[in-house]
Amino acid sequence: MKTSEPFRTPRTSGLAVLICFVLGAAGVGCRQQGAPSGNAIPPFVFRSLDLDQRRSDGTRDWDLQSPEARYSLDSRTVRAVKPKGVLYRQDQPSFQIRAELATVLNDGELVVLEGGVELQQLNQRMVTITGDRLVWTPSQSQMVIDQNPRAVDETSELTVDHLTFDVQQDTLLFRGDTLWTRWAGERSDKPPSSTVTSRNGFWNLQSGALESQGPVLIKRTSGETVTAPGLVGNTLNQHIDLLSPVLMTLPQDQGKLTTGKTRWDFGRQELTTKADVLATLKKTTIKGRGFRVNQVGKRVTIPSRCELVQPDQHLTAQRCSWNWGNDSVVAEGDVVLKRDALDQITRASRLEGVLNHEGVIRFGVPGRRVTSTIKLKTPNQSDQTNRPPVSF
Repeated sequence: MKTSEPFRTPRTSGLAVLICFVLGAAGVGCRQQGAPSGNAIPPFVFRSLDLDQRRSDGTRDWDLQSPEARYSLDSRTVRAVKPKGVLYRQDQPSFQIRAELATVLNDGELVVLEGGVELQQLNQRMVTITGDRLVWTPSQSQMVIDQNPRAVDETSELTVDHLTFDVQQDTLLFRGDTLWTRWAGERSDKPPSSTVTSRNGFWNLQSGALESQGPVLIKRTSGETVTAPGLVGNTLNQHIDLLSPVLMTLPQDQGKLTTGKTRWDFGRQELTTKADVLATLKKTTIKGRGFRVNQVGKRVTIPSRCELVQPDQHLTAQRCSWNWGNDSVVAEGDVVLKRDALDQITRASRLEGVLNHEGVIRFGVPGRRVTSTIKLKTPNQSDQTNRPPVSF
């Protein structure tokens, strides 16, 4: 059936005759099953069905086809097998629809799709939305999937408890627990690079805007985790902003980093912030302004105001970095290292060190010039004139 008006009418008998006439005239065929029993009208059975819905301005809204369908005059209900159709946005195909069964209630007021439901986006994003049941209210341009809803694209998979698709806004609204799984490359059977769990939020498929409530937990297959109270981001730009406070825990209890609002560039697999940072590594505390975490290279870089405090020494530098893969530490720019032993002060443009198994960093300066100052004290000679520091 094709019509430029919504698929409904107050005269159900006229609708049934019209459906039968149109399909019969097309050579498709229309018949009633069984003999009438009392006042009950047996359903009409069609060897094919074609529903076409348009908006008030004449532009296409959606269409639905089925190779076999039944229409009940009493309930104004169409039941169709293996339905498929198209959703339109600005009169252009937007999504393709498939399912095992479709029930069209009240001449199109409500559509229920069941069994292997699939909405396939028809553009370069190619987002696919699936579920076991979809309840569609065309007048509200709203689809609800409440059984095993899922959305996937080339590199990620979104699994939620309850999913609502706003067709006109091209937005997915999700409620309940949310699991977002990401792969470093194309989605595959291989383990993902990271997973993100959160709750209630939305994802606009047109703009890429994404927002979700916390608690947010990011887990990397390499072992580190990140927590935050919420997130906002954009999947087209491949970044997520984690809301303050943000806590990053490194694998095998190697350390923790606490900071403010942080951007996760999941395309580059980097975390960056301009907020103050506090890192605790067993017996070492590192402070600074901002950080950059290279998740692939396993390196944390503090680009400004780096300060490192240990029980027996204190270091300041313009910037410093730490690789938690090989435990190497580098301090650069106006480096000043103060050691409690002998009141030693070492100055250099760069110092390199290693974090040992006890959680202590030991610095050295292979092949580089440094300036050190040491105070020497002579026992029981407090009455002697104080000697000046010895410089090397």
